[in-house]
Amino acid sequence: MNSVRNSGAGTPAILVVEDDPVVRTRVVNSLRQHAFETAAALTREEIFALVDAKRCAAVVLDLGLPNDDGVAIARAIRQRSDVPIVMLTGRGGIHARVTGLEAGADDYLVKPFAPEELIARLKAILRRVPPAPAQREKERGLHLGQSFLDLASGELVGPMGKARLTARESALLLALSRSPGPLSREKTYREVFQRNWDPADRSLEVHIAHLRRKLSAVCSEPVVISTIRGQGYELCVTARVEYGEPVGPGPSLSVS
Repeated sequence: MNSVRNSGAGTPAILVVEDDPVVRTRVVNSLRQHAFETAAALTREEIFALVDAKRCAAVVLDLGLPNDDGVAIARAIRQRSDVPIVMLTGRGGIHARVTGLEAGADDYLVKPFAPEELIARLKAILRRVPPAPAQREKERGLHLGQSFLDLASGELVGPMGKARLTARESALLLALSRSPGPLSREKTYREVFQRNWDPADRSLEVHIAHLRRKLSAVCSEPVVISTIRGQGYELCVTARVEYGEPVGPGPSLSVS
């Protein structure tokens, strides 16, 4: 099932993943009343097709899907994209919230909920996604020891192989490379996630873990990112940003 309503070709939509037809209809109708384009999907194939094609401005994801695991889907989405995710669930305990946030969610809403609250949360998340500047000096790549990250493609090439990074993983490496010392969690959330740090939010730890796995498979250095207790994270290799000529609008690496 894939239902997309678009006023213009290629316009990003709010993707609604909800198996309950009553809830899905309420959510979709409310989004449309607030001038959002909408799409609906129930299978991984449909979800990933829309995410990979960058047809989604955000994903509203129900965790209680009958034939799949919403948490696993959230993790898979986060591995391939930085699209904002708002989770919907009937489980309101702290463990369920932490699990959802660790899986990559940007926000969490417990059923039953008012559609107006969902709209407000989506608008707040989308406000944190900065528009691309009209003119900027292009950051072409990042040298990390003996490895090189192509910032346009997200391809990391090193002595031990290749890996593909998400935009947020690339943004994390850029932020670490610019920091004169350990990069604090508070500063990382402000610069990379465009939101304030919440101690219950484990998104940064999840992204760092994914990034470390990719770096260890590519880089010859045994440790690229170290944890400095009480201070944050720090690069353990020499890093240098490679710049190109000034260019027009382009996709921003600093995403929420």
